[in-house]
Amino acid sequence: MSFFGIGPTELVFILVIALLLLGPGKMVETARSLGKYVRDLQRFTSEVPRLLSLDDNPPPTPPQRQQVSEQPPKEPPNPTSQGPVARE
Repeated sequence: MSFFGIGPTELVFILVIALLLLGPGKMVETARSLGKYVRDLQRFTSEVPRLLSLDDNPPPTPPQRQQVSEQPPKEPPNPTSQGPVARE
């Protein structure tokens, strides 16, 4: 399993160094704030495509009513009146 390109052994090593530098109390605060930043970043990245798609799609317009013509529909031309058909 790789986390940002860091293997499990490297991740444990970084956590041990952070624990030694920050101490247990400060380590909890730092982890909590880091989790909050990651959660906000995930929320932001999921929100950006939705916001961008709002600009691309104009609001839907209501369908316009079609005008009904009072003229009868034209009849299609009679296929037999077109003349002789060549046969092979």
